[in-house]
Order: sequence, then C-alpha cells, then structure tokens
Amino acid sequence: MKKLSMLFTAVLITASVFSGCKKKEEAPATGSAWFEPEQKQRSVMMNFTATWCTYCGVWGHPTFHAAELALGDNVLPFNIQAAQSELAAVQYKPGNDTPYYARHMSELTTLLNNVTVGGYPTLSVNNKGGYGGGSQATMTADANAFNANAPTANINFGITKNANGFVARTTTKFFKETSGDYHITMFITENGINHRQNVGGTYVSPYTHDNIIRAFPITNAKETAGSLAGMNTTFGKAIISGSISAGKFVNTELTFVADNKTTMLPSTFNSFMWNQSNTSRLYATALIWKKESNGKFTFVNGVRKAL
Repeated sequence: MKKLSMLFTAVLITASVFSGCKKKEEAPATGSAWFEPEQKQRSVMMNFTATWCTYCGVWGHPTFHAAELALGDNVLPFNIQAAQSELAAVQYKPGNDTPYYARHMSELTTLLNNVTVGGYPTLSVNNKGGYGGGSQATMTADANAFNANAPTANINFGITKNANGFVARTTTKFFKETSGDYHITMFITENGINHRQNVGGTYVSPYTHDNIIRAFPITNAKETAGSLAGMNTTFGKAIISGSISAGKFVNTELTFVADNKTTMLPSTFNSFMWNQSNTSRLYATALIWKKESNGKFTFVNGVRKAL
C-alpha cells in the first residue's frame, strides 16, 4: 500500500487530467426550451481548502459557513479541495487504473477571473477573492450586491438518473441582449460528510463537511490531442458565441458517467461512489461562465438542485 500511495502521489503531483464524461451538445435552440430558467441572480462562493490545512479548520470553514447560512438560496457554495486532501475529487483516465486529481482542482485556482489562490484557505465570492477570517459580513454584503443586479442569463435543468450516473438536459436563457463566449458546466456536491479536519494543528473527528465537490465536472468539451486527449475540460466549450439577443435560449444535453473506482487510492481518502438508489445528500449545480479576452472565466449565474 505504501508503494501504491507513493505512486498515487507522484502521478497526482505531475498531472491533472479529466475523465468520465460523455456529451451530446445541441445546436442553439430554435424550437421550445426544455426548461424555463428563473429570472433570478445568484452568487457563487468558493472555499479553497483541504483536510490537512490547519487554518482552514480554524477560520476558513467557520467564515465560509457563516456567509453561506446568511445567504441561503441566494448563493451556490463550493468547497474546492486541494492536492493531498482526503476529500479531493479523484478521477481515472478511460481504461486506466491510475488515479488522478480531478482537473478542476488546478483550473479553478488559475482560470477564475480576478481570483488569485495563493494559499489555503482562500475564500472568494463571484469574481472577487481575498477574504480573511471573520469576513462573513463582507462576503454576504458583496453577494447581496451582486444578486441585486438584473440577471443577464440563467440556466435550468432536469436529470434522469441511471445505474452509471445521469443525463442532464439543460436550458440556458438570456434575458438581456449581450455578446461574448458563454460556457456551461455542472458539478456534483455532497453535504454531511463526516471526515476528519485539521483544526489548529490537531485533527478533529468527526467533522462535518458540506458542499464538497465529489467528482470531475460535467462539461461539453474534451481535449483532442496530447496527454489529455479524450479528457473533458473544466469549463467546456462555448454553447453560444458572438451577439446574443434577449430571449435567446440554448438547449444542451450533458451525460455523467461515474468512475466508481478506488484502485490505488490511499486508505485515508474518503472516496465517492455513485449509487443511483442513494443520492439523498448529493446535489447537481449548473453554472454559466463567460470567457474573457484574457482566457479566464467570469461567473454569470447558476442553479442547484437535489439529486
């Protein structure tokens, strides 16, 4: 097991890859929308954290959780686990039994517009970072100010579960005339995970973790060459580009196929296994992103539903 864990660590440090999703992308819709999105603006809130991170347990999680509770349905919270975290999302290349950290772990730290992740914990609200301990009131105020804006677009979806995962049919609707490259992605999160957490240098167990990303993101694009060929990108490709009229909608179908593997994983890892009959603590969140001229992504809007 020691040898396997060392191999796992070496592989994860040298590469972040993405696997397990298939897609069927619809052309921009001209008929009926599959689902009607709410004309409501929500914020996204991210906590870049790890089970080994001492300050994450001291002030990162408490601050993040307080802001989340204050915002309720007006925010989409995510805990982004770092490398070596025992709650890190792990994935496998097709036909490969070597585990890799899910690609979103690195891309969310480097490709979010105006968010710099220089250490753990790092807290962000929408397209702004730099919040410290006890900053829940500021985070809440920033989210509420963002939510007061009339939404440019929103997304809605329906899910059909199966033994291997699920199919999500999404509708993205634009409420305003706009332009640009707009992408969508989807995440699976889990609440109520009891797993240890470093708090001030001491591991506390049991410790309840919520909003944990449990698998690779579900997107609509894959790498076409190189070592990542066949792997899905974190933000997908644009579902619509250029000038966009008010009232425009796009129907897109995404398919999630779970790895359901624990091969070569350290025994301390809390691994995710898809079970169609038991999804009571799982949620699917669909997000809209705008790709900026600098190649980074700005959060636009999103919605979360129980699986």
